Amino acid sequence: MVVEFEWDSVVIGTSVAAIEYAFETDSHILFNTEPYFFEFEKPVKGEIQKDKWQSLASKVSIRGLNPFGNKITSIRVNDKFLEVICGTKKYKVFYKKIMFFDDENIEGFPFEKLKWSKYNVYDWFIVRSGANHSYDFLERKDDFVKKVHFFNKINLPRYKDCVSHSIIKKKDIEDFNFSSTMTRMKTINIMDEAGIKGTKHTRTYRYPIKLEFVKREVSKIKEEIFKESSNYTLDTRRLKDSK
Repeated sequence: MVVEFEWDSVVIGTSVAAIEYAFETDSHILFNTEPYFFEFEKPVKGEIQKDKWQSLASKVSIRGLNPFGNKITSIRVNDKFLEVICGTKKYKVFYKKIMFFDDENIEGFPFEKLKWSKYNVYDWFIVRSGANHSYDFLERKDDFVKKVHFFNKINLPRYKDCVSHSIIKKKDIEDFNFSSTMTRMKTINIMDEAGIKGTKHTRTYRYPIKLEFVKREVSKIKEEIFKESSNYTLDTRRLKDSK
């Protein structure tokens, strides 16, 4: 037997804007994908997005507005109800209106699929040589390795590892010239230009800067758009995440 719910307003999305809207309007929310936050990115007022999201998520859960949590695998939109799939289980949610903040994992999406032409790409490195310096970040005008963030090593807080942020076009994401290998090489050049030195070996010699690749994280930069159609609204404007 399919379990049924009846809600006036439904929010679909996992961004800070989505969960904030659900909290402010006392609406039920469905998480259609895993949220992603770059931990060094801060909005205008200086509050870390991940911390803000976790705080709002707790408040929404306490109100009982997020009954499925992160268990949703797909959502199907029908005329008067949603089919919410959680693994092998299916639920039916009758609604009056839906506020969409994203289009991932949604069948029957009532608007055109969101377009994107670029990705935010984050390449994480362990700094094996060149970890002892005072920089928190280094920034350049190029989209490829536009900013290098430095953070303290967990076990050796006097020394720093790093993550390089690039904006890469969709057509270039598989190109070797924009690979993690090239990111590593450009990051080393940026560090070298900033005067960062490798680990000291003798009184007169230092090892060159050395980075060890850990992982690459990729997120789509989708178009910012606002649309309304009968009982559906779509809002992907990122500015709402910077309150």
